[in-house]
Amino acid sequence: MTSISLEKTIRNFVKKFPLMGVSIIGTSRLGRPIYALTLGHGEKNVLINAAHHANEWITSLIALRFLEECAKADAANWMDKITLHVIPLVNPDGVDLVTGGLGRMRPVYKKAKSMAEKYRFEKHEGQPEKTPRQVQDDILACWKANAIGVDLNSNYPAGWEDGKAHKFARGYTTPGPRDYVGDFPLSEPETTAMVAYTILNDFDITVSLHTQGEEIFWRYKNFDPPGAKNLAHRMAIASGYTLKDVPSTSAHGGYRDWFIETFNRPGMTIECGSGENPLPLSDFENMYKKVSPLLWEILSSKDFYSHIS
Repeated sequence: MTSISLEKTIRNFVKKFPLMGVSIIGTSRLGRPIYALTLGHGEKNVLINAAHHANEWITSLIALRFLEECAKADAANWMDKITLHVIPLVNPDGVDLVTGGLGRMRPVYKKAKSMAEKYRFEKHEGQPEKTPRQVQDDILACWKANAIGVDLNSNYPAGWEDGKAHKFARGYTTPGPRDYVGDFPLSEPETTAMVAYTILNDFDITVSLHTQGEEIFWRYKNFDPPGAKNLAHRMAIASGYTLKDVPSTSAHGGYRDWFIETFNRPGMTIECGSGENPLPLSDFENMYKKVSPLLWEILSSKDFYSHIS
């Protein structure tokens, strides 16, 4: 997955599915467009977003496959009630960085490589010496951030100061591959675009796709959005995933955190697959078999409809 391959996929979708809408909700640090695709025409709005984190790019493929599945299906049972929004690539610069779409001779790549090397030596002291190729693999594997080293899913306003304290205590005090929260909340164009699009569309529920762990996070602090717990249980049954609370060291500053705190509506984070990031493409089919029923549960659940009616 790269930003270029995403654009090709979008062009193919528009040709195959004339009723699918496409818009650009903002641009990344490097000026890459952030796309939103829509399907359905109902008054209730559902958002699926993917690839906040660069090395979790496989979630973009999950989101796109599900959107295609919805477009091909006999979807009359939900399309007149719901408008499905999909933002498949929240972090196009970061994904391009780790998948080779950025270009390794560009200054931004060289700077990111330097930050990643510094991270590797500081965080992995005492490990056996590695070959240059293994070092390169580590650099690609550890990068979650955007092009300038800000972890986008730690840059939202909800509990940002608390999140900063947790991350700083763990040593993530400067831009790097992961966990740097930014200079201030919404310092990045990617997160400001997400917030603006969310407010504009007044979503009834949001789903953020991440990897890995086969877990569902549905709660933030003591917020208990109406219908959220019951829907989360049904999603867990549909997928075999486990309901979990976010560890305190990882809580705060996420998109889901901000959505729940701002709107008190269901906001779900799905940790797709299992293993160690980045999950290989060979895991995709098995991963999708579990995630697809979970997403369909959101569109078809009577509990969900009763919540938003």
